[in-house]
Amino acid sequence: MPGGVVQAHERGSAGITVACQRSAPNMFRPNSERKLVIFVQQTSSPLITGALPPWRSKMTGRKTLGILGKKLGMTQLFRDDGVCVPVTVVQAGPCKVTQVKNVLAGEHPEGHRSAHNNKGKKSGKTERGRAADGYYAVQLGFDDKPVRTSNKAELGHAKAAGLDSAMRFTKEFRLEVAPTVAPGDTVAVDILEEVSHVDVTGITKGRGWTGTIKRWNFATQDASHGNSINHRRAGGIGRQYGTSHGVPKGKKMAGHYGVEQVTIQRLEVVKIDKERNLLFLRGAVPGHVNGYLMINRTIKNERDLTDKPGMQVSNAAAKAMIAKSK
Repeated sequence: MPGGVVQAHERGSAGITVACQRSAPNMFRPNSERKLVIFVQQTSSPLITGALPPWRSKMTGRKTLGILGKKLGMTQLFRDDGVCVPVTVVQAGPCKVTQVKNVLAGEHPEGHRSAHNNKGKKSGKTERGRAADGYYAVQLGFDDKPVRTSNKAELGHAKAAGLDSAMRFTKEFRLEVAPTVAPGDTVAVDILEEVSHVDVTGITKGRGWTGTIKRWNFATQDASHGNSINHRRAGGIGRQYGTSHGVPKGKKMAGHYGVEQVTIQRLEVVKIDKERNLLFLRGAVPGHVNGYLMINRTIKNERDLTDKPGMQVSNAAAKAMIAKSK
């Protein structure tokens, strides 16, 4: 088959163009085989650029503005039907907008379109235009930090947003569209008023140095006769007859456990207390008491399964979702 594009066709409904091409011969290896390369390109089509399917339009996995908070502890609440629900109490906000990022430089809010270059004590500062960030995002700050424990960089960043003090906990939320808030605005817990489920990100508790049984859920060895003081040991860790020798990279062994970022997805919002900025979430969240959390609407799919005809539903959770939508 000669080189170049040998076959090309377009599927009208899907808007996909497929082209096949033979790779060029290798001059250093005349007898080598020539590979067939397939190129797939999506073209403009109403199915791709138009309205999304009903099941996809109901997905909640979008880049939206969330809120920062602090874990206060766990308790229990009783619903109207008398069911007892274990909940985690989170102080969600109030948060301050410390910075707003935009795709284009002209989209920056008024009063935040300039920056400075610090050239030292002799030359001083020179003002310049603020460059574009390349993406939409909102940076939130939570829990005021005393001035005596803040450095000049933190105080200067807070002053640019019109704040009197720096923040102990600062995180950024990426957005799909231009943000509607400005630096210095307040974000309260009512931003999650119409949200039923959230994803919570935090730092887990530190467990110190642990063995393989606690860290990786390994099974213990036999407790019978002949196993002398090897009940909780990891066992063999190396390779002797493989293609490479030694301990493989990423081998699960004993080590430090905890103090890592973990996200718990799809926690139910049981109650919101606007006056006290409290958020009651069903279940546990990562971290210790007074640990900082990042809360946003869930990325889990909440699509209506009845929109797909012919689907065989066998999962109990899916059946419950269908029954709830009716």
